[in-house]
Amino acid sequence: SCLVTHLQSLVFGGVDGIITSFAVVAAIAGAGYSTFYILAIGIANLIADAISMGLGDYLSSDSEIKFAKCELEREQWEYDNYREGEEAEMIELFMERGMTHDDAELVIKTTAKYKDVFCNEMMIHELGLNPPDDDESPIKKGFMTFIAFIICGIVPLLVYMFVDIHKDTGTYTFYIAIALTAAALFLLGALKSMASYVTWYRSGFSIMILGCIAAAAAYGISAFAEWAVESAQVDTIYCNSTLNSTVSNQ
Repeated sequence: SCLVTHLQSLVFGGVDGIITSFAVVAAIAGAGYSTFYILAIGIANLIADAISMGLGDYLSSDSEIKFAKCELEREQWEYDNYREGEEAEMIELFMERGMTHDDAELVIKTTAKYKDVFCNEMMIHELGLNPPDDDESPIKKGFMTFIAFIICGIVPLLVYMFVDIHKDTGTYTFYIAIALTAAALFLLGALKSMASYVTWYRSGFSIMILGCIAAAAAYGISAFAEWAVESAQVDTIYCNSTLNSTVSNQ
């Protein structure tokens, strides 16, 4: 339905926005940079990724709808010009799924009296495609993804907007960002349960755990990169010092 479609875009854009923004925060915090860099890079990345995600969702939805419409038009042409053959294909499909020939023929012959119904069934059973929905708008889906990405993606950055931008981020500030991110992920996961049969708390915890794993990976990689760079610098300084000492002794 239209509600489920928009809900999917909302959750998809929101979860991606939160994880992407927090990954940036975790990476920069792990490298020990100041709040200024977190906000500057985080906001720039947030806007750029939101535009990219919105356009991507729009283009993807638009292509799917156009393809489905073309296939529906083809099925309608085949119905008008080769109805017996289409009925025979559907009867064979239903027999492959366990129906007897007589029952399958009865169902298909009855359904074939109604062109729109029959063509939609051909789309589903023969092609594995959902019939195009006239109420589905690629522009709305793309816009929903963009807005959800911006609104949810700003959550990990909120706490950094109320501290001195020229100072180190600090562990306490980072912990608050973690808590806000985890809470937002849980809420989006709970919202996602509206489009599935999963309980709201299970859906919330699953999304929260997956997001935390992605964020932890970003933080760990950044911290390791910082350690590797500092170790390389120490080794370089040590080698230069040793070389200068050797030259001086000579």
